[in-house]
Amino acid sequence: MNQIASIAEGSTEYILSSALITSNRFSTEVEIASVVNEFVIYEHIEKPYLTMRLSFMDQINIVQTVDFQGGEKISIVIKQTEEIESGKEIKKDFLVDKIETVLKVDERNEHVVIHCTEYHMFESSAQNINKSYNGSPSNIIKKIINNHITKEIIIDGNDAINNMKVIIPNMNPITAAQWLKDKTTTASGMPFFLFSPLGVDNLVLRDLEQMLSQAPINIANPYIYAPSITDTDGIAKFYSIIEYKYESSENLLKLMRKGLVGASYSFYDVHRGIPETNHFDVDNVFKSLVNQNLLGGENSKYNYGPEYKIKDKKISNYDSKVITKISSTGAYRGINDATFRSYSDETLGGDHIKHINSKAIKGFLAKTPLSITVKGREFITGDNNYTLGKTIRVIFLDTDPSEDVGSATKDKKKSGDYIIIGAKHVFGNERVTSELICGKIASLGKEIEI
Repeated sequence: MNQIASIAEGSTEYILSSALITSNRFSTEVEIASVVNEFVIYEHIEKPYLTMRLSFMDQINIVQTVDFQGGEKISIVIKQTEEIESGKEIKKDFLVDKIETVLKVDERNEHVVIHCTEYHMFESSAQNINKSYNGSPSNIIKKIINNHITKEIIIDGNDAINNMKVIIPNMNPITAAQWLKDKTTTASGMPFFLFSPLGVDNLVLRDLEQMLSQAPINIANPYIYAPSITDTDGIAKFYSIIEYKYESSENLLKLMRKGLVGASYSFYDVHRGIPETNHFDVDNVFKSLVNQNLLGGENSKYNYGPEYKIKDKKISNYDSKVITKISSTGAYRGINDATFRSYSDETLGGDHIKHINSKAIKGFLAKTPLSITVKGREFITGDNNYTLGKTIRVIFLDTDPSEDVGSATKDKKKSGDYIIIGAKHVFGNERVTSELICGKIASLGKEIEI
């Protein structure tokens, strides 16, 4: 306690109050918080689990005592320094799934790096489901999570199907949940995401429509990249971006080759023996988002230019890829199950296209990735999720050399409201930084002023 108190009085931004290693193989608990050098926690919107890389200095035979075999649990407790009085903290259980490196520093000391995966993945991997479920896909996912792993799940969104019946085909619980998530869309064809946020101790199943319609969490204090402005953090109007990466972006050709711009989709119903063919035009997807006022800003500029043409024909009007899928209807046509739909059953013409819309929107969300590194203290308060699926406002200044920083206008290309799709939190000696991977499907309008 004296050590923790002295740290709190210093300049550190967080406290690792515990990093406890336990296992069913031994009765001894090994606390390594005092010898941890650094740890990095990763979260992603497409992964219902966290991963961690942790390094520590072994001076007391920790590796020998624990005898790591890939099934040990390490429980960490993180406290943001400013939240000590409130008692808020982040508690996470991880599985030590492998030792990455052991480097001999000198004859008495070793530097050890271990890789960890959130512990409920270990629970899931030990189980297998071959069972029938019915209801909406989101409710089936909730049943699976609640019945098989020690995690609660929060559902934020309404899926379009409420009468599905499926037999989980020989999958572990997490894989089954992800399989069902891929079939879950809103009535307008918006995709769902299943993820595990750092800031709370539960899983989240949330649709993109909820994310696009929410206000930025930092609307009063946007992040800005302006290294020449020295006092932007905490007191002034903006939060500082330490560094950023804008790379591997705008790959329209890749999306075209995947059939997510213009393509022909044929769905062959094996029950009726009738194919249903639809032309997919991504421009219709974005027009639908505009009509629903989900793009923000001017609600008209988005990550696809409908004016692109080849030989005077819009590229979205081409069938750049022809895709055929096997589907079925009436799998549960019996007297008692007549109202249920199977996993691939679509009852209305064009319903299959909703799932293509879902894939296309996901593809365009990742088309313009932006990675920004910021101070991490805002994301480790332990009272809510401030990362995955949240919207943040980011501002970049344009590159016009005739304007000074004080009068510069914003870069309309990179500036905007972004959805956080991934995060890398680096906990060093005293500081924590967060690298946020952000995606957007539209550009902001003129209402943001600098």
